Amino acid sequence: MKDSSKNIKYIEKSALPHFVKNLQKEYSVIAPRIVEGMFLFGVLGENEQPVLDFTNSRQSPKEIFFPQTENLMDYEGVIDTRTPTIEEKNGKDRIILGMHPCDVSSILILDKLFINEDFVDPHYKRLRENTTIFAYGCNIPKSTCFCTAFGGGPFQPSGADAFITDVGEGYLIEPISDKGKSMIESLSDASTEMLNKKKEIEKQAKGLMNETIDVTGIPEKLRGMFEHALWEEITERCLGCGVCTYLCPTCHCFDIQDETIGEKGRRIKNWDSCMFPLFTLHGSGHQPREFRYQRMRQRIMHKFNYYEENFGIIACSGCGRCVTECPVNIDVRETLKKIKEA
Repeated sequence: MKDSSKNIKYIEKSALPHFVKNLQKEYSVIAPRIVEGMFLFGVLGENEQPVLDFTNSRQSPKEIFFPQTENLMDYEGVIDTRTPTIEEKNGKDRIILGMHPCDVSSILILDKLFINEDFVDPHYKRLRENTTIFAYGCNIPKSTCFCTAFGGGPFQPSGADAFITDVGEGYLIEPISDKGKSMIESLSDASTEMLNKKKEIEKQAKGLMNETIDVTGIPEKLRGMFEHALWEEITERCLGCGVCTYLCPTCHCFDIQDETIGEKGRRIKNWDSCMFPLFTLHGSGHQPREFRYQRMRQRIMHKFNYYEENFGIIACSGCGRCVTECPVNIDVRETLKKIKEA
C-alpha cells in the first residue's frame, strides 16, 4: 500500500550512486566527504559518493555561500569604487547534499545580514540563488547539540529544498520547494510502512535532545550587562585562538584587502574574528578591545543581543561545534546559563 499524499519518495541506498550521477549531469554536487579523517563538505568528483552517515562536519558548510577567501574583483590602475564589479563564475548550478538542519538554519540566519532591505551582498546572493539544499536528518544527535533551544530540531525542514531521512536500508526524500520536488520526481513513492518508520525515527531523535537551554530573555538580559564582572570570569580559560568563530556556521566577520603588484591587483574578502587582537586595532595604534574579556564580551553580545536587535533572531543555530572543538572546553551553554543567573 502506497501513501503519496506528501509526495515523499524512497530510494534504496544501493541506488544512491546512480541518483548522484544523474544530478551531476546538470549540477555541481557538494556533499560530505572524508578528508584526512574529518567530515568536510566539498564538490564530489566523478564516481565519488557522499558520506551521509555522520554526526556533524568539522567545518560548517557556510563557506559554500560565504567563502573563507573570495576574490571580489581584479583591477588595473585606479579603482572606481562607485561601480563595484562582481566576479562572474561560470559553471553549473549547485546542489548541497546532506546539510544537517542546524547548518541550514545558520544559512537562514546569514541571509538576514547579507540579503535585506537595506543591503544586498551581490556575491553572497549569487551563490544563494544558484544552490539547491538537500537537508539530512539527525537520527542520533550528539550530546553537544542544542538546536532545539532556537526553535530547530534534528528533523527541522525550514530552509531546505528537500529533506532526506535515513530509514535503514534506504532513504526517504521529502520535497520542500518546487525546485526540490522536480529533482526527485523520478523516484518511487514511499510506502506507508516507511512513512511510519520515519515518524518513529524522528520521535526517538527528539527524545535524545535532552541537553538544551532556555534562551528566553537572554537578549534583554545582556543589554544591562556590558560592564558586568561575569565577562572576566567566563574568559579565564580562553586562549583567543578563534576556533569558535571560524567553525561557527553563523559567525561572519570579515576583512577586505587589496593585493597589488605594480598597476594590477585584486580585492579580496577574508574571514576574520572578533576574538583576534588585530580585529579592532586602529591605524593610530589605539586598541578599544585591549583585553581578552572585552573580545569575549563582543562575541557573546553580538550573537545573542546585537544580532537579535538588528534582525530579530539570535545568531546561533545550536550546532555545538564551538563546544566540541574548543581546546580549553569552554561551553557556550554554560556561559548562557551564567548570564541568565547573573
